[in-house]
Amino acid sequence: MRAPHYEERMKKFTHYATFIAAVATCILALSCASQLKVQSQTPEAPVAQAPKAASPAPEPKAQVAAPDEERAKASALRKRAFDLGIKDVLPEDYAAAEKAFAAGNESYGKDNAAAGLSFTDASGKYAALINKGLPLLASQARENAEKLRKIAQDKGAPGYFASQWTQAEADWAAPQKAENSGGYEAAISGYHAASRDYEALYKLCDAKAAREYIASRDLAKWASSPWTLAETKYQAAQDLFVKDTPSSITSVDEALLRYGIARSTALEYYAGDRKKASETERDRASGIKSEVAVKDEFAQATTLYDKAQKAQEAKDYESSAALYDSAAKAFSAAYVHAKAKMDTAQNELGELDAAIASKKAAVNEGR
Repeated sequence: MRAPHYEERMKKFTHYATFIAAVATCILALSCASQLKVQSQTPEAPVAQAPKAASPAPEPKAQVAAPDEERAKASALRKRAFDLGIKDVLPEDYAAAEKAFAAGNESYGKDNAAAGLSFTDASGKYAALINKGLPLLASQARENAEKLRKIAQDKGAPGYFASQWTQAEADWAAPQKAENSGGYEAAISGYHAASRDYEALYKLCDAKAAREYIASRDLAKWASSPWTLAETKYQAAQDLFVKDTPSSITSVDEALLRYGIARSTALEYYAGDRKKASETERDRASGIKSEVAVKDEFAQATTLYDKAQKAQEAKDYESSAALYDSAAKAFSAAYVHAKAKMDTAQNELGELDAAIASKKAAVNEGR
């Protein structure tokens, strides 16, 4: 048997061991908790990541060359349409082509692909409106030539300027054939040439009429300088007709201008000359008392004279000269009629005197 104090010592040791184990457990627990707290409060070191592969750069777009060829083609067609005058006969179609051309210019250098498409579109539009407009322009040119031809014909060109008229008729026939065969541009050019021919011809007729007016009244002596120049230009217009119609037109225009100056200058002097002539006739009529013998006729002549004076004061020399001439004729007629009455009266008086003398003689013989 063991001793009692041994058992007691074993009990105490057991108690101490249990206590120490509990304390150790607590210390261990506290130590673990402290480590966990520290670990939770300490930030984790960043984990190095492998760099991402860079995405490949997009391939640059291929540069579109400037559409210079398309632009040049559109520009050439545009100029042709403009020179032909297509705008006047097809304004809406022309505006559409211009819009496409402007769009090409706007995109040029910014978006050459779009610019090229716009210029190509413009070229198509210009070409289409040219094809559509040429027949219209040919018809228009023909109608204009026909009008001028009729004017020249009505003014007497075939008779007054036969050789020039023959040339004009040949120039008129050629474009008609071209138009009928579809040669519209040749027809247009030909009709324009014929129009110039007929313009020159009708103006030559006008110049001829102006020339004859001056010559018939002997007005050239009152304006010799413009008359001489007009004559020179009038002849030059006829000589230039066949080889240079535009110059012929320029010359005949100058002739018409100079004939006009000669006429207006001369008429002022002519009116004064006609006034003197009418006054001469008036004085002759008054010399035999026409204002008494043929009172009404003389009064009418005086009225014409007064109107002529008013027209002269208003510088309407042409009307004034014509009225003075009319007054002169009226005074002359009054003189003739008054003279006739006077002669009749004198004859009657002579016969009366003869009868009286005869009776006196008979009385004397009977005594």
